[in-house]
Amino acid sequence: MENQKIKKDWKYYLGMTLFIYCWIPYIVSGAVLFFNVPLGKLIGIMAAFIASSEISFAISVVLLGKPFIKMLKAKFKEKFLRHKSPGPEKPISKTRHYIGIILLILSFIPCFVVEISLFFGYPKTDEGHVVMYLSVIAGYTIFIVSLFILGGDFWDRLKRLFQYQGKSPVPVEN
Repeated sequence: MENQKIKKDWKYYLGMTLFIYCWIPYIVSGAVLFFNVPLGKLIGIMAAFIASSEISFAISVVLLGKPFIKMLKAKFKEKFLRHKSPGPEKPISKTRHYIGIILLILSFIPCFVVEISLFFGYPKTDEGHVVMYLSVIAGYTIFIVSLFILGGDFWDRLKRLFQYQGKSPVPVEN
């Protein structure tokens, strides 16, 4: 595996800040459940907090790019998979790609279901709010898992999606 240097400019620092922030709402949402706050209000606040987490994760992925993901993978393997020797990175299989795409698409469904149910006045109980909150968290978790399943090449394609390519030259016909 080739070592790529990560350029430490404003994109790196902003991406790292957003990457670190994206994990905080999950930790805080677990801790806040023990406070004496009405569950209906708590669920609404935490859903917005976790939605901001998802947005910050997506932006950090775009800003940090493939070198950062490779570094994270290397550190994870070093920490947890010491017995395996690093080899060249292989492209993901077609099956893994389709599973990742399906999970990516399915990750948006809980948010739409919650929005539609709120529009029609559901849920009526605090337990319903908890179910809705947990389904939104499950959707966000599936989104993050799908990006890791899709691998580094997908990160590059996602990053190129947000980069301005400029005008392409128009071929002149004779």
